[in-house]
Amino acid sequence: VTVNGKLIGAPAPPGSHKQQRTYFSSIAIVVDHPRRAYIEVTPNKVILDGRDRIVLPCHTTMAVDSDMLSVAISGRSNVTVTVGGNISFVILLHQYKNPAPYQRDHLGFYIANSTGLSHRCHGLLGQFLNEEVGVAQLPAQGDSNPSVFLKVKDRSVPVVRKSRRIYSGKQNVDCWFARNNAEKLIDGHYEDYVMSHMFDTGEWPHGTNKV
Repeated sequence: VTVNGKLIGAPAPPGSHKQQRTYFSSIAIVVDHPRRAYIEVTPNKVILDGRDRIVLPCHTTMAVDSDMLSVAISGRSNVTVTVGGNISFVILLHQYKNPAPYQRDHLGFYIANSTGLSHRCHGLLGQFLNEEVGVAQLPAQGDSNPSVFLKVKDRSVPVVRKSRRIYSGKQNVDCWFARNNAEKLIDGHYEDYVMSHMFDTGEWPHGTNKV
């Protein structure tokens, strides 16, 4: 199974230290076995290309199965995609009725069940599924606050604890944020994760994203 996302840019909100933000405008989930099929999700519609090609609106609540893929839409809220019964992804739908200049309709992506993913899965998220992750704190020096580091594989990256709302703002969770978009946390460089098109299932330089 391969998951790819298309990014769109938007100006940062007033007072932000970033000049631009990026969001997922569409997400494609592709399976190659036993036959090639895919699901493409946007904030407005879901395309299921399996035994047949079906286009489903995101404002309604429904569920559809097609071979290895099944999709369940909770109208205007989220889309759950299940692969082979033991891999599940949740895609949140973020839409604005009257968007500000810095707001874009976009998607959020979460791995709900990774049981069926192999130990060799990779990608921006997959590379961390089977790794031990720890947090270490260094004593404060002078008037400064203690430094906190996220430890994964052979890397130690400084992080900051923040609180964020997920699942359409219904849940509040604590997160560790790594500076520079976690540049030193991932394998390789960001360019390694750029695909030629949304349905590209090619090999990664650091592993594979196939089950």
